Amino acid sequence: MSIVTDYKISFGVKRIHDRDFKFIRTISSSLDSIITEFRNIINCDNLLGAINLKVAPSSPGEILYTTQGLQLIKITHATTEIYRDSARYDSNPDITADFTLPTADFKEIVKVWREFVVNGDVYPNF
Repeated sequence: MSIVTDYKISFGVKRIHDRDFKFIRTISSSLDSIITEFRNIINCDNLLGAINLKVAPSSPGEILYTTQGLQLIKITHATTEIYRDSARYDSNPDITADFTLPTADFKEIVKVWREFVVNGDVYPNF
């Protein structure tokens, strides 16, 4: 199975007020929401850079990545946790994540999203 199949990933473009907005749909609305915040190649590359720091085998600790929409991505070597409200996490870091997935899967999803952002093609058809 592929990441696209496993997470039921599809992409689309919606025209709102004469502007095209790219979006993703997956098995998790929390994952959809956070990925959609990375709307340009620079932001996608910054996120991939953070992920790559943690994917290295000897990389201890975690990276807390707060988005412009004030969501939070907690990246460790093994897992990535998504929190829809960074302030809620800040007040209680022991809360349960809204969505958790292996960091290797998250990296592949971000890479596929980046390709969609760059190419603008709908893959697969939405």
